[in-house]
Amino acid sequence: MQKKAGWVLASLAIASLLVIGWLAPQDPDEARWEDYLSRIARLSRQELPARGPLPLLTYPGARELRLPLPEHRVDLLDYLELRHCGLMELISQRNSALGKLQADSLRLNHELAFIQQARACLEEDALEDQELVKIMSKVVAEKKAALPALYWNVLASSEEIRRFFSQSPSANVGDTSAALQSLQQLSHTLVAHKQSGAVTPLKLEPLLETLAHNQSGGYLLRRMALSLRELERGNQLLEGIDPQRLCPRNQASTRARRLRNVLDKVWGPRVQQALAESRRQRQSLADSLEQMNGLLDSPPAAFTRWHRHYFGHNGVESRMETALERHVTLWQEHLGACGLMPGKP
Repeated sequence: MQKKAGWVLASLAIASLLVIGWLAPQDPDEARWEDYLSRIARLSRQELPARGPLPLLTYPGARELRLPLPEHRVDLLDYLELRHCGLMELISQRNSALGKLQADSLRLNHELAFIQQARACLEEDALEDQELVKIMSKVVAEKKAALPALYWNVLASSEEIRRFFSQSPSANVGDTSAALQSLQQLSHTLVAHKQSGAVTPLKLEPLLETLAHNQSGGYLLRRMALSLRELERGNQLLEGIDPQRLCPRNQASTRARRLRNVLDKVWGPRVQQALAESRRQRQSLADSLEQMNGLLDSPPAAFTRWHRHYFGHNGVESRMETALERHVTLWQEHLGACGLMPGKP
Protein backbone atom coordinates (compact mmCIF):
# COMPACT_ATOMS: atom_id res chain seq x y z
CA MET A 1 0.00 0.00 0.00
CA GLN A 2 2.82 2.34 0.94
CA LYS A 3 4.64 1.47 -2.28
CA LYS A 4 1.52 2.23 -4.27
CA ALA A 5 1.06 5.58 -2.52
CA GLY A 6 4.70 6.43 -3.11
CA TRP A 7 4.33 5.59 -6.78
CA VAL A 8 1.23 7.79 -7.06
CA LEU A 9 3.00 10.72 -5.37
CA ALA A 10 6.01 10.31 -7.63
CA SER A 11 3.75 10.23 -10.70
CA LEU A 12 1.97 13.39 -9.57
CA ALA A 13 5.29 15.13 -8.99
CA ILE A 14 6.53 14.21 -12.47
CA ALA A 15 3.23 15.30 -13.99
CA SER A 16 3.46 18.64 -12.15
CA LEU A 17 6.97 19.20 -13.47
CA LEU A 18 5.83 18.40 -16.99
CA VAL A 19 2.91 20.85 -16.71
CA ILE A 20 5.18 23.58 -15.33
CA GLY A 21 7.68 22.93 -18.09
CA TRP A 22 4.90 23.09 -20.68
CA LEU A 23 3.49 26.33 -19.29
CA ALA A 24 6.81 28.12 -18.73
CA PRO A 25 8.23 29.92 -21.79
CA GLN A 26 11.29 28.16 -23.20
CA ASP A 27 12.49 31.20 -25.16
CA PRO A 28 14.86 33.30 -22.98
CA ASP A 29 13.23 36.54 -24.18
CA GLU A 30 9.78 35.23 -23.27
CA ALA A 31 11.07 34.00 -19.92
CA ARG A 32 12.53 37.44 -19.15
CA TRP A 33 9.25 39.16 -19.91
CA GLU A 34 7.21 36.59 -18.00
CA ASP A 35 9.37 36.99 -14.90
CA TYR A 36 9.06 40.77 -15.05
CA LEU A 37 5.30 40.83 -15.60
CA SER A 38 4.68 38.11 -12.99
CA ARG A 39 6.36 40.28 -10.36
CA ILE A 40 4.17 43.27 -11.23
CA ALA A 41 1.03 41.11 -11.21
CA ARG A 42 1.88 39.57 -7.86
CA LEU A 43 2.67 42.88 -6.16
CA SER A 44 -0.38 44.61 -7.65
CA ARG A 45 -2.59 41.59 -6.83
CA GLN A 46 -3.76 41.15 -10.41
CA GLU A 47 -4.06 38.23 -12.79
CA LEU A 48 -1.51 38.11 -15.57
CA PRO A 49 -3.17 39.20 -18.85
CA ALA A 50 -3.48 36.35 -21.33
CA ARG A 51 -0.80 36.02 -23.99
CA GLY A 52 -2.24 36.68 -27.41
CA PRO A 53 -0.65 35.59 -30.71
CA LEU A 54 2.48 37.43 -31.79
CA PRO A 55 1.87 40.00 -34.57
CA LEU A 56 4.12 38.19 -37.04
CA LEU A 57 4.03 38.12 -40.83
CA THR A 58 6.04 35.49 -42.71
CA TYR A 59 8.56 36.66 -45.30
CA PRO A 60 7.02 36.22 -48.80
CA GLY A 61 7.91 33.23 -50.92
CA ALA A 62 10.02 33.24 -54.08
CA ARG A 63 6.97 33.12 -56.37
CA GLU A 64 5.66 36.36 -54.88
CA LEU A 65 9.02 38.15 -55.01
CA ARG A 66 11.05 36.91 -57.96
CA LEU A 67 10.93 39.11 -61.06
CA PRO A 68 10.99 37.62 -64.58
CA LEU A 69 14.08 38.18 -66.70
CA PRO A 70 14.34 38.39 -70.53
CA GLU A 71 15.80 35.40 -72.36
CA HIS A 72 17.67 35.72 -75.66
CA ARG A 73 18.22 32.97 -78.21
CA VAL A 74 21.15 33.11 -80.64
CA ASP A 75 20.97 31.73 -84.18
CA LEU A 76 23.68 29.17 -85.03
CA LEU A 77 25.30 31.34 -87.70
CA ASP A 78 25.25 34.36 -85.38
CA TYR A 79 26.68 32.15 -82.66
CA LEU A 80 29.64 31.21 -84.86
CA GLU A 81 30.34 34.84 -85.76
CA LEU A 82 30.31 35.80 -82.07
CA ARG A 83 33.59 33.91 -81.70
CA HIS A 84 35.21 37.17 -82.78
CA CYS A 85 33.82 38.77 -79.62
CA GLY A 86 34.77 36.04 -77.19
CA LEU A 87 31.09 35.56 -76.34
CA MET A 88 30.71 31.93 -77.42
CA GLU A 89 31.91 30.57 -74.07
CA LEU A 90 29.55 32.83 -72.09
CA ILE A 91 26.59 31.80 -74.26
CA SER A 92 27.48 28.11 -73.93
CA GLN A 93 27.71 28.42 -70.16
CA ARG A 94 24.31 30.09 -69.98
CA ASN A 95 22.66 27.47 -72.23
CA SER A 96 24.11 24.50 -70.33
CA ALA A 97 22.03 22.49 -67.87
CA LEU A 98 23.92 23.99 -64.93
CA GLY A 99 23.69 27.47 -66.40
CA LYS A 100 19.91 27.30 -66.50
CA LEU A 101 19.80 26.36 -62.81
CA GLN A 102 22.44 28.75 -61.52
CA ALA A 103 21.71 31.01 -58.56
CA ASP A 104 20.71 34.60 -59.25
CA SER A 105 24.01 35.89 -57.84
CA LEU A 106 25.91 33.83 -60.46
CA ARG A 107 23.41 34.81 -63.14
CA LEU A 108 24.08 38.46 -62.27
CA ASN A 109 27.83 38.07 -62.78
CA HIS A 110 27.22 36.21 -66.04
CA GLU A 111 25.03 39.04 -67.33
CA LEU A 112 27.54 41.67 -66.23
CA ALA A 113 30.37 39.82 -68.00
CA PHE A 114 28.25 39.48 -71.15
CA ILE A 115 27.39 43.20 -71.21
CA GLN A 116 31.01 44.16 -70.63
CA GLN A 117 32.34 41.84 -73.36
CA ALA A 118 29.60 42.69 -75.86
CA ARG A 119 30.15 46.42 -75.42
CA ALA A 120 33.86 45.97 -76.07
CA CYS A 121 33.04 43.93 -79.18
CA LEU A 122 30.73 46.62 -80.55
CA GLU A 123 33.22 49.40 -79.83
CA GLU A 124 35.99 47.49 -81.63
CA ASP A 125 33.77 46.83 -84.71
CA ALA A 126 34.61 43.13 -84.46
CA LEU A 127 31.34 42.10 -86.13
CA GLU A 128 31.01 42.32 -89.92
CA ASP A 129 27.29 41.62 -90.18
CA GLN A 130 25.54 44.94 -89.56
CA GLU A 131 22.24 43.21 -88.82
CA LEU A 132 23.99 41.25 -86.08
CA VAL A 133 25.43 44.53 -84.78
CA LYS A 134 21.89 45.89 -84.42
CA ILE A 135 20.70 42.71 -82.72
CA MET A 136 23.68 42.71 -80.36
CA SER A 137 23.14 46.39 -79.48
CA LYS A 138 19.50 45.65 -78.67
CA VAL A 139 20.42 42.63 -76.53
CA VAL A 140 22.97 44.67 -74.56
CA ALA A 141 20.41 47.41 -73.95
CA GLU A 142 17.79 44.88 -72.78
CA LYS A 143 20.23 43.11 -70.49
CA LYS A 144 21.33 46.43 -69.00
CA ALA A 145 17.69 47.44 -68.43
CA ALA A 146 17.03 44.09 -66.71
CA LEU A 147 19.85 44.51 -64.17
CA PRO A 148 17.64 46.16 -61.48
CA ALA A 149 15.39 43.08 -61.56
CA LEU A 150 18.44 40.87 -61.18
CA TYR A 151 19.73 42.99 -58.28
CA TRP A 152 16.32 42.57 -56.69
CA ASN A 153 16.25 38.81 -57.20
CA VAL A 154 19.68 38.44 -55.64
CA LEU A 155 18.84 40.55 -52.62
CA ALA A 156 15.13 40.00 -51.96
CA SER A 157 14.03 36.67 -53.38
CA SER A 158 17.04 34.42 -52.85
CA GLU A 159 16.87 31.28 -50.73
CA GLU A 160 19.54 32.76 -48.44
CA ILE A 161 17.46 35.85 -47.65
CA ARG A 162 14.35 33.81 -46.97
CA ARG A 163 16.30 31.63 -44.54
CA PHE A 164 17.69 34.74 -42.88
CA PHE A 165 14.13 35.92 -42.17
CA SER A 166 12.91 32.59 -40.80
CA GLN A 167 10.85 33.27 -37.66
CA SER A 168 10.89 29.78 -36.22
CA PRO A 169 11.41 29.83 -32.42
CA SER A 170 14.14 27.22 -32.93
CA ALA A 171 15.93 29.18 -35.67
CA ASN A 172 19.72 29.31 -35.62
CA VAL A 173 20.58 32.86 -34.59
CA GLY A 174 24.38 32.68 -34.45
CA ASP A 175 26.42 35.87 -34.69
CA THR A 176 23.77 38.55 -35.15
CA SER A 177 26.28 41.36 -35.69
CA ALA A 178 28.09 39.46 -38.45
CA ALA A 179 24.81 38.60 -40.19
CA LEU A 180 23.51 42.17 -40.04
CA GLN A 181 26.83 43.45 -41.35
CA SER A 182 26.65 40.98 -44.27
CA LEU A 183 23.12 42.11 -45.12
CA GLN A 184 24.14 45.75 -44.88
CA GLN A 185 27.16 45.17 -47.11
CA LEU A 186 25.10 43.16 -49.60
CA SER A 187 22.36 45.77 -49.90
CA HIS A 188 24.85 48.66 -50.06
CA THR A 189 26.94 46.91 -52.73
CA LEU A 190 23.96 46.24 -55.00
CA VAL A 191 22.47 49.71 -54.59
CA ALA A 192 25.84 51.38 -55.24
CA HIS A 193 26.45 49.13 -58.26
CA LYS A 194 23.05 50.05 -59.69
CA GLN A 195 23.59 53.78 -59.14
CA SER A 196 27.08 53.73 -60.66
CA GLY A 197 25.98 51.94 -63.83
CA ALA A 198 29.06 49.72 -63.58
CA VAL A 199 29.18 46.26 -65.19
CA THR A 200 32.10 44.84 -63.23
CA PRO A 201 31.48 41.41 -61.59
CA LEU A 202 30.58 41.25 -57.89
CA LYS A 203 31.66 38.81 -55.16
CA LEU A 204 28.40 38.24 -53.33
CA GLU A 205 28.52 34.51 -52.47
CA PRO A 206 30.39 34.90 -49.12
CA LEU A 207 27.82 37.45 -47.94
CA LEU A 208 24.91 35.28 -49.02
CA GLU A 209 26.50 32.25 -47.39
CA THR A 210 26.61 34.08 -44.05
CA LEU A 211 22.90 34.87 -44.31
CA ALA A 212 22.03 31.30 -45.29
CA HIS A 213 23.32 29.97 -41.96
CA ASN A 214 21.98 32.69 -39.69
CA GLN A 215 18.34 33.50 -39.02
CA SER A 216 19.01 36.76 -37.15
CA GLY A 217 16.58 38.74 -39.33
CA GLY A 218 13.61 36.62 -38.36
CA TYR A 219 14.79 36.49 -34.76
CA LEU A 220 14.91 40.29 -34.48
CA LEU A 221 11.44 40.66 -36.01
CA ARG A 222 10.08 38.01 -33.66
CA ARG A 223 11.76 39.73 -30.71
CA MET A 224 10.20 43.05 -31.73
CA ALA A 225 6.74 41.48 -32.01
CA LEU A 226 7.22 39.84 -28.60
CA SER A 227 8.22 43.17 -27.04
CA LEU A 228 5.08 44.81 -28.42
CA ARG A 229 2.83 42.10 -27.00
CA GLU A 230 4.52 42.04 -23.60
CA LEU A 231 4.65 45.82 -23.25
CA GLU A 232 0.92 45.96 -23.94
CA ARG A 233 0.36 43.29 -21.26
CA GLY A 234 2.57 45.27 -18.89
CA ASN A 235 0.66 48.47 -19.59
CA GLN A 236 -2.58 46.66 -18.84
CA LEU A 237 -1.14 45.66 -15.45
CA LEU A 238 0.17 49.12 -14.61
CA GLU A 239 -3.10 50.75 -15.65
CA GLY A 240 -4.90 48.38 -13.28
CA ILE A 241 -3.01 49.64 -10.21
CA ASP A 242 -5.07 51.84 -7.88
CA PRO A 243 -2.84 54.89 -7.15
CA GLN A 244 -4.75 55.66 -3.93
CA ARG A 245 -4.06 52.22 -2.49
CA LEU A 246 -0.47 52.21 -3.75
CA CYS A 247 0.34 55.59 -2.19
CA PRO A 248 -2.28 56.48 0.45
CA ARG A 249 -2.04 60.19 1.22
CA ASN A 250 0.89 60.35 -1.23
CA GLN A 251 2.98 58.18 1.11
CA ALA A 252 4.89 55.21 -0.28
CA SER A 253 3.43 51.90 0.85
CA THR A 254 5.45 48.70 1.29
CA ARG A 255 4.01 47.47 -2.00
CA ALA A 256 5.13 50.66 -3.75
CA ARG A 257 8.67 50.20 -2.48
CA ARG A 258 8.68 46.61 -3.70
CA LEU A 259 7.49 47.77 -7.09
CA ARG A 260 10.37 50.25 -7.13
CA ASN A 261 12.70 47.29 -6.52
CA VAL A 262 11.22 45.57 -9.58
CA LEU A 263 11.90 48.72 -11.58
CA ASP A 264 15.50 48.91 -10.36
CA LYS A 265 16.48 45.24 -10.35
CA VAL A 266 14.44 43.72 -13.19
CA TRP A 267 13.17 46.39 -15.59
CA GLY A 268 16.34 48.48 -15.84
CA PRO A 269 19.20 45.94 -15.94
CA ARG A 270 17.32 43.13 -17.69
CA VAL A 271 14.31 44.20 -19.73
CA GLN A 272 15.22 47.76 -20.69
CA GLN A 273 18.80 46.81 -21.47
CA ALA A 274 17.59 44.02 -23.77
CA LEU A 275 15.24 46.48 -25.49
CA ALA A 276 18.11 48.93 -26.05
CA GLU A 277 20.30 46.19 -27.54
CA SER A 278 17.59 44.98 -29.92
CA ARG A 279 16.84 48.58 -30.96
CA ARG A 280 20.42 49.07 -32.20
CA GLN A 281 20.30 45.80 -34.12
CA ARG A 282 16.83 46.54 -35.45
CA GLN A 283 17.99 49.91 -36.79
CA SER A 284 20.70 48.19 -38.83
CA LEU A 285 18.10 45.76 -40.18
CA ALA A 286 15.66 48.58 -41.00
CA ASP A 287 18.38 50.52 -42.88
CA SER A 288 19.20 47.48 -45.04
CA LEU A 289 15.52 46.86 -45.78
CA GLU A 290 15.10 50.49 -46.79
CA GLN A 291 17.97 50.11 -49.26
CA MET A 292 16.39 46.90 -50.54
CA ASN A 293 13.08 48.69 -50.96
CA GLY A 294 14.83 51.38 -53.03
CA LEU A 295 16.22 48.97 -55.61
CA LEU A 296 12.97 49.13 -57.58
CA ASP A 297 10.53 51.94 -58.29
CA SER A 298 7.67 49.55 -57.47
CA PRO A 299 8.71 46.50 -55.43
CA PRO A 300 6.37 43.48 -55.49
CA ALA A 301 3.20 44.04 -53.47
CA ALA A 302 3.99 41.10 -51.17
CA PHE A 303 7.28 42.68 -50.11
CA THR A 304 5.70 46.11 -49.60
CA ARG A 305 2.98 44.58 -47.44
CA TRP A 306 5.56 42.63 -45.37
CA HIS A 307 7.87 45.65 -45.01
CA ARG A 308 5.06 47.95 -43.90
CA HIS A 309 3.80 45.38 -41.41
CA TYR A 310 7.02 45.76 -39.44
CA PHE A 311 8.39 49.20 -40.32
CA GLY A 312 5.44 51.12 -41.72
CA HIS A 313 3.72 54.14 -40.18
CA ASN A 314 1.55 51.91 -37.98
CA GLY A 315 3.82 48.87 -38.12
CA VAL A 316 5.03 46.66 -35.30
CA GLU A 317 8.06 48.84 -34.55
CA SER A 318 6.02 52.06 -34.37
CA ARG A 319 3.43 50.45 -32.11
CA MET A 320 6.13 48.97 -29.91
CA GLU A 321 7.81 52.35 -29.42
CA THR A 322 4.43 53.87 -28.51
CA ALA A 323 3.79 51.07 -26.01
CA LEU A 324 7.26 51.57 -24.53
CA GLU A 325 6.68 55.31 -24.03
CA ARG A 326 3.36 54.54 -22.34
CA HIS A 327 5.03 51.95 -20.12
CA VAL A 328 7.67 54.39 -18.88
CA THR A 329 5.04 57.08 -18.32
CA LEU A 330 2.90 54.76 -16.21
CA TRP A 331 5.87 53.87 -14.00
CA GLN A 332 6.67 57.56 -13.53
CA GLU A 333 3.06 58.43 -12.68
CA HIS A 334 2.60 55.65 -10.12
CA LEU A 335 5.94 55.86 -8.35
CA GLY A 336 6.28 59.60 -8.78
CA ALA A 337 3.09 60.11 -6.77
CA CYS A 338 4.78 58.18 -3.94
CA GLY A 339 7.98 60.20 -4.16
CA LEU A 340 9.86 57.10 -5.36
CA MET A 341 11.07 58.44 -8.70
CA PRO A 342 14.25 60.52 -9.12
CA GLY A 343 13.50 64.24 -9.07
CA LYS A 344 10.22 63.75 -7.26
CA PRO A 345 9.64 65.13 -3.74
